[in-house]
Amino acid sequence: MKNQVTYNIYRGFHSFSPIPALLSLLLLILSSEATAQSFWRKNDRNTFIRNVQFNFNIPSARAVGLGGAFVAIADDATAGMANPAGLTILTKPEISVHYKISRFSHSEFAGIEDDPDLRKKFTNDVGSQSYLSLVYPYGKFSLSLYRQELINFESSYEGEGFGSIFENPYLDPAEFALGNKTRSDIEVKNWGVAFAYKPTRYLSIGVSNIVSTLEFRFFEHLFQRQPQAQRPIEVFSVDNNSSDTKYSINLGLKFEPNPDFSFGAVFRSGPRFDIVNTIKDIDESSGRTVIRQANQDLVFKVPDVYSLGAAYRPLDNLTLSLDLVRVQYSDLIDSFDRNLNDDDEGVPIPEFPYSMYVDGDGVEDLVLEDVTEIHFGIEYYLMTKEWAIPLRAGFYTDPSHAVYTTVENEALKRLFPRGRDEVHWTFGFGFVLQNKIQLDAAVNFSRSVSEFLLSAVFRF
Repeated sequence: MKNQVTYNIYRGFHSFSPIPALLSLLLLILSSEATAQSFWRKNDRNTFIRNVQFNFNIPSARAVGLGGAFVAIADDATAGMANPAGLTILTKPEISVHYKISRFSHSEFAGIEDDPDLRKKFTNDVGSQSYLSLVYPYGKFSLSLYRQELINFESSYEGEGFGSIFENPYLDPAEFALGNKTRSDIEVKNWGVAFAYKPTRYLSIGVSNIVSTLEFRFFEHLFQRQPQAQRPIEVFSVDNNSSDTKYSINLGLKFEPNPDFSFGAVFRSGPRFDIVNTIKDIDESSGRTVIRQANQDLVFKVPDVYSLGAAYRPLDNLTLSLDLVRVQYSDLIDSFDRNLNDDDEGVPIPEFPYSMYVDGDGVEDLVLEDVTEIHFGIEYYLMTKEWAIPLRAGFYTDPSHAVYTTVENEALKRLFPRGRDEVHWTFGFGFVLQNKIQLDAAVNFSRSVSEFLLSAVFRF
C-alpha cells in the first residue's frame, strides 16, 4: 500500500469591512507521495485578492459626512457617479476636486508553533485624488465628465508559520502552517461621461458610461523552515502583474414630488477584469530544486451595486437622508472553485502544478454573502451674511463580507473565520461663499478604517 501524506494548507479570504468593501484568497492543499515528489492542489479559478477596499461610498466629503446617504440628494458635481439623474438640478457649470487619505487595518492569520491561533494586525496608508469632475448644464439636459478612483488599495504582511514539510511528513494539517509574505497594490480608475435629462417637472433620469482601468500588482510567497537551512525555503509562489480596461454603466433616477421630499435609485455595474497569475511550485525534497511553473487566467469582478434613497427637508436649512445599498459581493467568487473537503474529487489540470476539485457533498465549503447596508445622514446649515456653514453627521452599517468556511475544521476556521459586522461613524462641515465656492471636509472611521476627505467645488 502506498505511503501517502496530504497537507491541507489554506490561505483565506479576509475582509476588514470598512466602506463596503473586501477580500482575499485561497491557497489550497499540497499533496506528496512517498517518493517525496509534491504538487499543489489548487482551485481552478483562484485569485489572490486580500482585503481589497471597494469604496462604494460617494467620493465627496459632503456625501461621506452624511454617512454616504446621497442617492436622493445628488445635487452637486459628484452626481455623475452618485446618481447621474441628479445632474439636472444644477443650473451653472461646476468643477469639483476631491482628495482622500485612508488608513486600512486588517487582521491576518500568523500562527507560530507556540501559538497556532496567533493573528497579527497590519495597517497601510493611502492618499490620492479620489474624484475630479466637470458639469455643464443646458436646459433640461446636463453633461458631466469625471475621473473616479474606485479602488486604491495597498496591503502587505508577513506570517512566520511553523512546521517543516519534509522533516515532518505526517504532520496533522491542524498543526501545520507555512510562512507567508504577501503584498497587494491594486488600483481601479473610472473615466466617466454622464448624461442627464429631465422629462417632467418632477422626474430626472441619467446614465454614466464608464471606462474602467485596472492595475493589479500582487505577490504571495509561501516558505517553510528547515533545521539544516540558514534561511526559509520557498515552496510556492504566486505573482501577478496585470493591467486591463473594461466598460461598465451607471443608471440613475431621481423623483422630487415637492421641495421637501426627494427619492432616488441607482444601479452600478461592476467591471469584469481579466488578470493572470504566474504560479510556481518549488520542490527541494529530493536534494535538488525542481520548479514547475504555469500561468493561470482569472477574473476579477467588481461587485454590482443597487441603491435606493430618500431625503426629507423639514426645515429650509435641515436635511435628513436615508439610503439602502445592496452589494453583490458574491460576484467576486462566482467563478472560483470553493470546495475544500476530503470528499471532493480531484480533476488534474494539464500543465499545471495543481488540480481543480469538484464538489462531492453538494455543500459549498467557502461562502461569500451579498450584504445590505443602511446609510443615514443629517445636514444642518448655519447662515451668516456671507457664508453658509453646513454641519453634517451620519453613520452606515457594514455587514461582514469576508469569505468564511462551512467546514468543521479548526485549521480552516483559523484561516476562513466569520467576519465581524461594523458600523462607520461620519462627521463633516464646510463653507459655502455666495453659492460660488464650496469647501468641505469629512472623517469616516470604524474599527478597521479611518478616512479624511477634502472637497472643493467651483461654480461659474
